Amino acid sequence: MKRLLLWLIGVALGVAVLLAAVMSVSYSFTSEGAKPASAVQFAGQELEPNGWCWQVPLLGGQLDKVFASPRTLTVQKLGVLYDAHPAFTLPDWFSYGPLTITDSAGNVVFTGTVPAYEDFLFPANGDYKAELTLWRMPETMLATQFEGGSTGQLRRNPRLEKPAKPTGWYYYSFRFTLQASAGVELSADRVEQGGTVAAAFTGMVGDTAPAVETDLGSVQAVRLGSGWRAYIPAAYNASAGAHEVTFTVGGETVTKNITVIPKDFGTVEVEAGPEASEEANAEFRNIVWPLYEQPAREKLWSGGFVCPAENYMTLVDFGQVKVTGGKQGSRSNSTKLYTIPGEPCRAPAAGVVVLTKYLALTGNTVVIDHGCGLRSYLYGLDALSVSAGQSVERGQAVGALGEEMTMDFKLGSKSVNPWPLFQTSGGLFWKENG
Repeated sequence: MKRLLLWLIGVALGVAVLLAAVMSVSYSFTSEGAKPASAVQFAGQELEPNGWCWQVPLLGGQLDKVFASPRTLTVQKLGVLYDAHPAFTLPDWFSYGPLTITDSAGNVVFTGTVPAYEDFLFPANGDYKAELTLWRMPETMLATQFEGGSTGQLRRNPRLEKPAKPTGWYYYSFRFTLQASAGVELSADRVEQGGTVAAAFTGMVGDTAPAVETDLGSVQAVRLGSGWRAYIPAAYNASAGAHEVTFTVGGETVTKNITVIPKDFGTVEVEAGPEASEEANAEFRNIVWPLYEQPAREKLWSGGFVCPAENYMTLVDFGQVKVTGGKQGSRSNSTKLYTIPGEPCRAPAAGVVVLTKYLALTGNTVVIDHGCGLRSYLYGLDALSVSAGQSVERGQAVGALGEEMTMDFKLGSKSVNPWPLFQTSGGLFWKENG
């Protein structure tokens, strides 16, 4: 029995010595190269880490070897950057990145994370300093749970992922001078009557919206991502040929031309109807027209629109010349549909309801603001099921249809062709998210 006990103790000691030897060899051969590569760029320039702490797992995550270097006062100088929104290029291992940017006076102009920086606009050209810490942590681990350490210290791995991977951070401190110049990019320089052209503003600093002047309509620019966007309508009756558009961006003026191409929308036979009373016209002018000039809100739609009626037949199409008794009349700036009574009238896209009211001229009326100056006007509903101020999603019922309904999509006060909206084509979907 005594011999057996001594044998067991010897085996245990042998295993302990073996494990210690394996640990020692693993520890000795685990070098700084086991840390994740510091492959971080800002505006295309490689950033140099200025301090780090990494726990590299040993023996399948049973222990960690810590590699650490304290932060110093060194600040990397990147020079002059001409992009108004210099971008980060991050490594695959990145999971969390607090970022702080200060101006030359020491005022904090941005504090947040690297993803939040994507929507940031610098307040002005000038000198800036940035401090960034890039973390690599297990998915369920918080930065506050990370234990630092000094070089060579062994710790137990948190065992939050298998196989175990390095956990830690790199710190970067860098300066740069921002010297951006404003510019404008158009989605197209030629557009058919009824279409839209998008304008993206580059080189923007500050929070003052660009100004747009054109005879094509009243145009408002809206923040979109890290820049600004404006949508220019070419109404069904916009004169064919070149139209000058003047953009004022950050005190700089940029002029571009948009050529409007004529489009034959055809004709349609309509029956003569009773003339609207002056009271009905006045009510419409007083209630609906002011919506044309309301300030543009942020972009709310995403992707293509849906037709308000799922089942329909077109009675009068956008841009068609109406013919009554053989005589040509006005062209239609809206689209009249024959619909199935009782079926839902759908919101064409996400937006905010800005009007629900019965009007003598247009019957039950719903107006939805989709952002960037684009609004849908839905007339002739049998019933209303939403209220002003309510947010709606694409396809959501806003009322019930009768036998006929009219839809009109306007940028400001100018009507645009609805069919490209349902096909996700045209300037409204160009570089849609930024």
